[in-house]
Amino acid sequence: MALWHRGMPFHVEEVKAERKTPTLTLLIRLLKYIAPYKKEIAVILLALAATSISNMISPYILGREIIAKYILRADFAGLQSVILIFLGFLILSWIANTVRTYLVGKIGESMLFKIRSDLFNHLQTLSISFFDRSNVGDIVSRVTNDTDSIGEAFTEGVIHVISDVMSLTLVIGMMFTINVQLTLASMTVIPLLLLTTIIFQSKFREAFRRTREKISQVTSKLEESLSGIREIKAFTKERDFVSDFQRINLENLRANVEAAKIMGAFFPTVQVIQAVGSGVVMIYGSILALNGTLGPIEDAVGTLVTFLLYVQTFFRPIQELTNFYSIVQSALAAAERIFELLDVQPEIKDSENAIEMPPIKGEIEFENVTFGYDPNYPVIHNISFRIKPKETVALVGPTGAGKSTIVKLLCRFYDPQQGSIKIDGYDIKMFTQKSLRKQMGIILQETLLFSGTVKENIRYGKPDATDEEVINAAKVVGAHDFIMQLPEGYETKVGEKGLRLSMGQRQLIAFARAILKDPAI
Repeated sequence: MALWHRGMPFHVEEVKAERKTPTLTLLIRLLKYIAPYKKEIAVILLALAATSISNMISPYILGREIIAKYILRADFAGLQSVILIFLGFLILSWIANTVRTYLVGKIGESMLFKIRSDLFNHLQTLSISFFDRSNVGDIVSRVTNDTDSIGEAFTEGVIHVISDVMSLTLVIGMMFTINVQLTLASMTVIPLLLLTTIIFQSKFREAFRRTREKISQVTSKLEESLSGIREIKAFTKERDFVSDFQRINLENLRANVEAAKIMGAFFPTVQVIQAVGSGVVMIYGSILALNGTLGPIEDAVGTLVTFLLYVQTFFRPIQELTNFYSIVQSALAAAERIFELLDVQPEIKDSENAIEMPPIKGEIEFENVTFGYDPNYPVIHNISFRIKPKETVALVGPTGAGKSTIVKLLCRFYDPQQGSIKIDGYDIKMFTQKSLRKQMGIILQETLLFSGTVKENIRYGKPDATDEEVINAAKVVGAHDFIMQLPEGYETKVGEKGLRLSMGQRQLIAFARAILKDPAI
């Protein structure tokens, strides 16, 4: 039996998050993408520890040893060996940073590869109805832009957070070892830093969620205009599309400016708080040095210099944590959109006991079938008919009569709200969708070819077909002659969507593809 129908264009609308997912839930789900790299992470942690230890010892050697013991006392006898030790720790830090940077990059890219693969594989399982109501550009943005944001958070955020926590732990220990009073003085601004971060937290998350939504709208409009460029020019709608794109792009600009405004208020505030903390240490340290609390002047100067270096080291990870905070918030907004897509379940599923469809004769029967894309507005109502094997049937009727819908139901792209569809007397729901569709050959009026050669596109009907079978199928539909006139014959690249060929040529290749498959229906 042969059925011909006209492909219906997608009606799309953006898929939006309905509520904010808890941060802990997002982080737990992201961890599974890092879990396979336990060995690499262990090496990274060792490298981070080596770097942190080196960074902690270097100020001590510089202030308490090089300056206090040798330079201020004009004792240069042992200075050379101390300088060599100092340089040794710098080299250790360089080696550790090199190893860490390489492994972080490797894990980050591997993680992006897995997330994108999971998204793409999941999209292949979703029902046609999902794509009917979803915006293609929004989906593309989630697979590309949002995954990039997560990768940036891992390479520029998570590892730095671990490093900063290590550094903070070590530097606080060293500071308490040197002078408890100065350490407590430097920490007086910590509550203010925490309060500032808490105040800005919700604003960051919401701002970055808006920026991710707006960039997906920009991507959607761009994809729509490029896909429909011929129609746009044919109906002279260039100005309208430019106007629409400018409006959406302006909304994206405003969302990003709003996010920048929040960052512009947050980071300078943090820097001022840190400057106040450093000022407190300098003033209080000078008082302690002048009244002799820090010992002889040489020791006092060495201690104060060492401590000021540690204060800078103390505030640097705090500043980096606040800087990376915005990256992490952006990534969490992106992760929310990614997992929202991964959580979408196909509406048409194989039953638990579905079986592979055996070779069929091709008898088709619709029994009292009612269906509507919106259940409240049926496209077909209580339709019943039977088509015998090998019988050729043409569905004729005005636009919207349900011709394409009948074919989509037969392919089980949708399930009817009422009634049943049978092939050879068996309900099609008994069989797996994949085995059902393998028995069919469908040719859309708006034919789509895939990037690749003419031969590869014909072989979609039968991947293991020989060259001779491909050529014979092309000859049957009358495509062989025009194919041989192409620059490279069957090896000619058809371009994206087959646009290097005419509509008629694309349809002939689609016919050849169906003939090669030799389906029962």
